Amino acid sequence: MKLFSTTARRPFWARWHRWRRLLAATAAALAAAGALLVLRPPAPPAVEVLVAAHDLSGLVPLTDADTVARSIPAAVVPDGALAPGDPVAGRALRSPVRAGEILTEVRLADPPAAGYGADLVAAPVRLADPGAAALLRPGSRIDVLAAAGDPPVVDYPGPDTARRIVRDRPVITVVAEDDAAHSLGTLIVLAVTDEEAQALAGHAADRLSIAIRG
Repeated sequence: MKLFSTTARRPFWARWHRWRRLLAATAAALAAAGALLVLRPPAPPAVEVLVAAHDLSGLVPLTDADTVARSIPAAVVPDGALAPGDPVAGRALRSPVRAGEILTEVRLADPPAAGYGADLVAAPVRLADPGAAALLRPGSRIDVLAAAGDPPVVDYPGPDTARRIVRDRPVITVVAEDDAAHSLGTLIVLAVTDEEAQALAGHAADRLSIAIRG
C-alpha cells in the first residue's frame, strides 16, 4: 500500500511544481510591467491647434473646410498658434501653406482696415485733383465730395453745392502709380463702413474731391 500510495501522488506533485513555476514566471512578468509603468514618465500635456487640412495656395480666403484641429504636445506649440475656436473663415494667408502645417497669426494677413475701427473696410477712391491728394498721409481724416450734378447720398444743403459721400474717414494709404494711371487721378484707400463703400462705388465714374479734417 505504501508503494502504491507514493506512486499515486507523484503526478500531482509534478503538476504542482510546473504550476508553481508558471505562477512564479507570471508574477515576475507582472512585477516587471508594474516597474515599467512606475518608471515611465506621464504623457506630456497636449493642446489642440488648427492645422491646414490640405495644401493652401493663399490666393483665396480661407473657409472652415481648410483647417482641422490636431492635438500636439504643449511644449512644441508655436507662439501665436490658432486654436479651434479662433475665427479663420474669410481671412487671407500671406503665403502658401502645406497640409498639416500649424496655422499661426503671422501666417494670416491683417485686413487692410484693421486698427482703424470696428466693422470698417478698405475702399479705393480715385481723386480728380492730384495736388489735393499730395497733401494726404496715412491717418489723414477727410470727407469725400462728389460734384453737384451727381446723385446725392448724404443730404447736403444747397442745390448747387457738392454732395458729401463720406464724412471724417481715415486714409489708409496713398497708392503710388505710374504716369498713365496717375493721369486718371490719384488713388487713395479709405477705411469706411460697408454702406459708405457702396456709395463710393456708385460714384466711381464721377469727379471726386476731398475736404481735409486732420
